Amino acid sequence: MVALNGISRISKDTVIYIPVFLTPALINIVLLMTFTRFFTPMQYGTYTIVVNTTIIISSLLAQWIVLSVQRYRPEYSRAGNIGEFNRNLNYLLLVITLVFLLVSSILYIFLPELLQSYQIYYWPSFLFVISSIYFMVFGGVYQVDLLAKHVRNFNVVQSVLKLVLTFLLIVLINFDPVSFIWGAFFAQVLVIVPMLRYVETDKMFSEIHRNMQSFLAFVKKLWTYGFPLIGWYIGTTILNLTDRYMIEYFRSSNEVGVYSANFTIAVQAVALICNPLFFAIQPLIMNEIQQNTSKAYIEERISLFTRIFIIITMPFGVYFSIYREEISEIILGDQFTSGAMIIPILIIGFFAWNIGLYGQLTYQIAERTKAMFYFILVAAVCNFGLNLLFIPKWGFIGAAISTSIGFIVYSCLLFICSYNHIKWKIPWVALMKVTLIALVLMVPIMLVNQYVSEDMIPLVRMIIGTPFFLFYIGLVIVFRENPLKQMRT
Repeated sequence: MVALNGISRISKDTVIYIPVFLTPALINIVLLMTFTRFFTPMQYGTYTIVVNTTIIISSLLAQWIVLSVQRYRPEYSRAGNIGEFNRNLNYLLLVITLVFLLVSSILYIFLPELLQSYQIYYWPSFLFVISSIYFMVFGGVYQVDLLAKHVRNFNVVQSVLKLVLTFLLIVLINFDPVSFIWGAFFAQVLVIVPMLRYVETDKMFSEIHRNMQSFLAFVKKLWTYGFPLIGWYIGTTILNLTDRYMIEYFRSSNEVGVYSANFTIAVQAVALICNPLFFAIQPLIMNEIQQNTSKAYIEERISLFTRIFIIITMPFGVYFSIYREEISEIILGDQFTSGAMIIPILIIGFFAWNIGLYGQLTYQIAERTKAMFYFILVAAVCNFGLNLLFIPKWGFIGAAISTSIGFIVYSCLLFICSYNHIKWKIPWVALMKVTLIALVLMVPIMLVNQYVSEDMIPLVRMIIGTPFFLFYIGLVIVFRENPLKQMRT
């Protein structure tokens, strides 16, 4: 009954989480279309470097806390100590903010000459990093408390506000790419304000001296679990973002812009489908292990959702690979479509990465975060080495190949080494079935696209290809791989 109730909740929360990813994706597409049509690829390349840097810094400072919160908040809640948890979490965020402010102020004194064209972004980016830290951590709190509707509402409102405020800033104040940073910052601040009440920020200074020992113990607990995750995130950053810096170094900002724009399409092609499911599964499992610690139960649970991920994600990856040029032209415009060829390469890598997140759950539950760090380190070194070889020779195509290989290496290591503890059981039969189905159906769709709808506009060509999904669903049911049926059993 527990499993059945869990499946029911996951089904419900997955639907709730769809707008969490769909709305920001649509908003980002609108902003991307605006940027690529009013600013040059070189300006977009510079902006991308700035945004990637803020993502690296904010995630480096926040993600280890988010993952620790998702792991340990249920323990505090079960013990009736949620007030203590909230108070210590607020202390920790305040300390990080003050230290980051001090470091940023010192660096600014010595960096102006080195920043050059990036100097206008410095303080807006600093503020955006701070707001992102709070938004990510508080969002993780709501997520692990299974408040899916709140997470959805906050993310949707934040995305809409970002769009509105960015356009207002561009039109009324400053027609410059930095307005995109300011818009994102102000949107997050407006959403963070109501979050502060839920985590009881107003109570953080009550009895501060008596709570210092509790705070230090709290930090030690989260640091022990989360410190390897800092290294893990550095590795994921190398896998995801350093290719931009290397493309700029070896090639040009123009190629960075083309690569980054098409990279975004590849990310969204997979993320819009698989992220809502994973967002629903992860907090539920972290809460369930407080009651059911059976190794067999956890293994079967994770294996089931790995199977569902494979079945649901596969057709979208193939579809977007077939229509890579069409979607690139629709969203980005003609000057960016030269990078459309990297979309299917990256989709393969993102598929491997996202399926690896399910295997990664076995390590998080077993508190084997050091192993995750070692695996991502190997994958990052592999990616970095391949970038050094491929980017000078093949440009952004080489970067796409290196990135995908790095993702595949990480997932393979997760699978191979999981057998020593909680096993990650990949449903290989289901994977082979749906891959074969998708590849067989891909052939006629490609022929239709090439010979029948060649002279039609991109959107019409994509619409003509949508029967691909109907045939896929039919064959999946025929081969008895219906994910909806499996979620009920």
